Amino acid sequence: MFGNSVLVKDVLVKRCDRYRLSSFILIGFAALLFFAVLLTDPLGIMRNSFTLLSATSFIGGAFLFALGGGRSVDARLAGWLSMQGISTLGHIIHDLGGHGAAVFLPPNGEGGEVMQFIPTQPASQSFLGDGGGFACHNGITGTLYRPLAGPMIEVLKREDGLTLPSEYSLLMVAVREVCEDVLSIADRVDVRQEGDTVTFTLHNYLLFPGCASLRERPSELCALCPCSICGLIACMVAEGLKCEVCLDQVILDDTSRSHCMQISYILKKSEGVPT
Repeated sequence: MFGNSVLVKDVLVKRCDRYRLSSFILIGFAALLFFAVLLTDPLGIMRNSFTLLSATSFIGGAFLFALGGGRSVDARLAGWLSMQGISTLGHIIHDLGGHGAAVFLPPNGEGGEVMQFIPTQPASQSFLGDGGGFACHNGITGTLYRPLAGPMIEVLKREDGLTLPSEYSLLMVAVREVCEDVLSIADRVDVRQEGDTVTFTLHNYLLFPGCASLRERPSELCALCPCSICGLIACMVAEGLKCEVCLDQVILDDTSRSHCMQISYILKKSEGVPT
């Protein structure tokens, strides 16, 4: 929910400027981190983890840049920009042994943030000796990182007064407001819950071309490496309901005049913070 739901033109312009500034900072940080690792870690002991962090920062910056373009940015270009690097990042995660669906974990106490846990295959246990940020959650070894949507949700909280209610119905209203009014990435968002699965349908999804461009990639890519929008909704649900969230499936529908994206998440009670 937002402190002020009335959106006026000058506020939108200022928001676009903030997104652009944040994108430059993230992209610059990604480049600085990448070169710092090359110079200070010649043996490559921490290279995998820092390369992944650098790629995450770059993709987050590209996504903020796409949203900050204002009315003059073509929707197809914005969609492609939002997906830049997702495939590469997914391959990096796969090379580190990642498999299955990423798990969005609720914040650990007041002031914490949502983290993304990516399970690793048993065969990748040999990586544990490199100090690459491996953690254990529910008896499963994996990597723990800040999700791609981390910078976006931080901006929404700081600049737009976003709060995430713990009540399910109010939280769904907040998700709709973010997608429909604040980011303007969908004309309408429908929500349906069946058991522990919650499905969001984004009608006339602005970034549809970018998602469609990944159709030829492995189907598990979306679950293993969720993009900024899928991750943003997951982060909002995980933090608001204090539960673990896994992306189950993404369905694209381009058969009608209004391109739709359907995102399904599986919710379950949080089992604690990875160690």
